[in-house]
Amino acid sequence: MKTLTLCTFLPLQLFITGVISLDIDVNSIPSITSVAGTIASGLFRYHNPSSTAGDFNQPQPWFWWLSGNGWNGLLDHTIYTNTTTYIPSFLTAMSKNIGPNKDFVPPEQVHYEANDDQMYWVYNSLTALEYNFTALPCIPSDSTNGDCLNSWLAISTNAFNLFVKRWNADSTTCGGGLKWQYRTSEGGYYYKNAVTNGGFFQVAARLARYTQNQTYADWAVKIWDWSTRVKIVSDSFHVYDGTWDDNGRNCSGVSGDEWSYNIASYMHGAANMYAFTKGDAIWQARVQGLVGAANQTFFGPVSGAEGIMFERKCEFAGNCGTDQTSFKSSLSRWMGKTAVLVPDQREGILELLRKSAKGAAAACSGNGISACGMKWYTGGFDGQTDFGTELSALEGVQSLLVMNAPPLEVH
Repeated sequence: MKTLTLCTFLPLQLFITGVISLDIDVNSIPSITSVAGTIASGLFRYHNPSSTAGDFNQPQPWFWWLSGNGWNGLLDHTIYTNTTTYIPSFLTAMSKNIGPNKDFVPPEQVHYEANDDQMYWVYNSLTALEYNFTALPCIPSDSTNGDCLNSWLAISTNAFNLFVKRWNADSTTCGGGLKWQYRTSEGGYYYKNAVTNGGFFQVAARLARYTQNQTYADWAVKIWDWSTRVKIVSDSFHVYDGTWDDNGRNCSGVSGDEWSYNIASYMHGAANMYAFTKGDAIWQARVQGLVGAANQTFFGPVSGAEGIMFERKCEFAGNCGTDQTSFKSSLSRWMGKTAVLVPDQREGILELLRKSAKGAAAACSGNGISACGMKWYTGGFDGQTDFGTELSALEGVQSLLVMNAPPLEVH
C-alpha cells in the first residue's frame, strides 16, 4: 500500500485553493530575500527527520542525493539571508549522513548511493567550509593539535581521497574517469557520466581554491583533460551525459543528452580553477565557453520568454521526473557562484538569473504552501509541483543574493 505524503497532497490542494504568484522585484534585495524565504519554507515542508532518504520525504530508490541537494539549497539560503531557522536541522542531517569514515558514505544508503549521490552531500561540507559555517559537534582526533575528525575540511578531504581511490580503480578502461556506480552489482556500473566526473572536478577545484594546495589543482586538470578527451565536454563546451566502458567500447562514444546540472558541475569547477590560478586565461576561456553553451542550451525557450531557464530534455514534454525537476537548482546555484569568482562573466550571468528568478517566482503559489511549478516561462503555475520544482525555484530566486554573501574563505 502506498503511503500518502506531502508530495501526494500538494497538487490537489493547489487546485482547490487557487494559485497566487509570488511578486518579486529582482533589483531589490529585500524583495528577493522575502520571496526566497517563502519558497524555502515551502521546501522545508518536505522535511522529515525520520526519513531514511536524508531527512526529506523522497521516493525510493536513488533519491538520497536529492535530499543532499535540498540541504545545498537551504544552506545557501541560510548563508545568503543570515537566517538561523534551518541550522539545527541541517547540522543534524549532516551528522546522521557523514557515515563512520566521515566521508558521506552511510551504511544505510548502500543500495542508494552512487558517486554522484555522494558528491551532492559533499557539496554541503564544501560550502560550509568556504563560508566558515557553524561546525558540527567536534569528534576529536587522537592528535594533540585539536583537530576534529568531522570538521568540514576533514569530511571534504576524506571524500576527495575516496574519489581518487575509485578513479584509480576505474582507470583500467578509458584511461581514467569515475564510473557512475562504484559497486559492480549496481546498474550503471559501466557508465562514466558527466555529473560524476564533473562533480569530482568541482570537488578538486574547490579544494584547490580553498586550500591553495597544488595537488587538488593537478587532479582538477586531470579530470578536465579526461572529460574533453572522451568528449563528455565537447570542443564547443557542451556537456553530454556520459559514455560507456563495457563490451570493449572504452568510452568511444557519448550520449547526446544534455542536462543542466551536468554543465553546471563543470562550470563551477572551472570558475574555481580560474580563481585558484589568479585569472589564468585558459580557465577564463573555459568558463566563458561553458557559460555560453549553457545560455544557448538552457535559456530562452519560447518567444517572449527569452533568457528564462528551462530543462530542455524533458520540460516541453512535461515528463521530467522528480530528480530532473531539481536540475535547474544546480544550474542556478553554480551560475551564481561562478559570477562571484569570474568578474567578466558576472553581468551576463546575473541578467539571465534575473529573468529566470522573475519567471520562477511567477510559477510559485502564494497561497500559504509556496508550491512552485516547473515551467518558469509560462508566467504562472503549470500544475507540476514536487520537491525538485520547489528546490529549483528556491535557487533560481536566491542566487540573485550571491553577490551579497560573505566573502569566500581561503585556508
